[in-house]
Amino acid sequence: MTWHAAYRERVLEPDYTFASRHLKDHLIDALVAHVRTVAELPAARERGGVVDALEGALVRVRSAPTPPYAPTVPDLYYAVQHVVAESVGEEALGWLRLGLSRNDLDMTIYKLRAREVTLATIRGLLAVQAALLDQADAHVDSVMVAYTHHQPGQPTTVAHYLAAVASVVERDVERALQAFARLDTSPMGAAALAGSSHGLDRDLTARLLGFAGPVVSTYDAVAASDWQIDVANVAVSVSITMSRLVCDLVAWSSQGLLRVGDGLTQGSSIMPQKRNPVALEHARTRFSRALGAAQSIVLSSHNIPFGDLNDFGPDVQGSLQTLHNQLSGGLALVQVCLAESTFDDDALTRSLERTNTTATELADELVRIGGCPFQDAHRWVGALVARMANEDRPFALAEPADLIAVGGPTLHPDVLRDAVSPHAFVARRTGLGGPAPESVRVHLRALRDRSDEYHGAVDHITARIEHAAKSLRASRKDVTS
Repeated sequence: MTWHAAYRERVLEPDYTFASRHLKDHLIDALVAHVRTVAELPAARERGGVVDALEGALVRVRSAPTPPYAPTVPDLYYAVQHVVAESVGEEALGWLRLGLSRNDLDMTIYKLRAREVTLATIRGLLAVQAALLDQADAHVDSVMVAYTHHQPGQPTTVAHYLAAVASVVERDVERALQAFARLDTSPMGAAALAGSSHGLDRDLTARLLGFAGPVVSTYDAVAASDWQIDVANVAVSVSITMSRLVCDLVAWSSQGLLRVGDGLTQGSSIMPQKRNPVALEHARTRFSRALGAAQSIVLSSHNIPFGDLNDFGPDVQGSLQTLHNQLSGGLALVQVCLAESTFDDDALTRSLERTNTTATELADELVRIGGCPFQDAHRWVGALVARMANEDRPFALAEPADLIAVGGPTLHPDVLRDAVSPHAFVARRTGLGGPAPESVRVHLRALRDRSDEYHGAVDHITARIEHAAKSLRASRKDVTS
């Protein structure tokens, strides 16, 4: 059959090109696993030579250049069929097609690819987290201004901030692992939607492909797209978290608090002094593109019947690939920017000295020493902040007389000086999750310990998948001997 030129040029040929570039190995893996499952049928055992020849033909297809697109072939699977038939004949091809539909085959291929890119996302997240933790370890004593509502809020440390971001990254790793667990099931054997009457061992096929097991319902196997939504949702969470981190890194760079590595900046064609943190800008745009791709994936499954459809099949694969490309690119850029940037502790201290961010601690000190209600202390300190600002004097240089002048109690100069010290503010907050160095170190150790566990989980999954792939790419006799 020859399809209309518009259909060929706009759908069939682009899909064929995409599959050839990104899905060919997964296609051959799925077909080999299917053939090995078929080979266990009693009737197939009687024709073992034919089935072995069929697998051999698939092995040759894998290593050979992909056939160019032909107007009479609808997709890569049919192109492979044509090559196999020419190699071993129509009878052998019949065993390949036994109990197999493009419906279960395609969804299996897409899941194999999704497993691959989801694991890559997890590795990228763990690399970013490691860079965050390395910087945090180096800056547990680096006091900085933390902002709320875009205004100076309270002192904290660089490590406290970075550990907080690392905690969100950890949850993204957990979300990605959960999404992986839900997509780690094999549709193979579902055929069109109701399975087949040939008694194919779906558990065997799933095991051969390195899946945790088969999708239990054959209808679910070909009709569900929720696993794609999971992948998209993970990307949304990661992209939003990373974009917020990048926003702060860019701001700190512009304020002279952070120096991005030379290899990650560019100068200006006219302004000699410029060191533009372009790698961070490009990371930000990649996360924006990932969000756009994620929305495309979600909307591809919106308001469509629950059955096998192109909407969440071949038509969404480009968006899934874009999602992976942009997300992995953004994560790689953030990781290297974190690893190759330096914080300026002196600049951080100077920025603190220009603020009144220790006001909360002074109010707390008044409550502890004088036993007054916090609302009274809050009012006195607020008035003191206004007095110092009106007189253009740093809050950290407030004297006991200034506090008395606004109606507050008398404080010893040393007590007042300590209460308005940013470093003392941080050192006093030793509770769970606080910015005091000892508290942050506990948090960082816990994050590293759990990161090691996540690395172990990913390594275990990867080993299972790689073992399955290696077995599929070895001869059946070698595997069974």
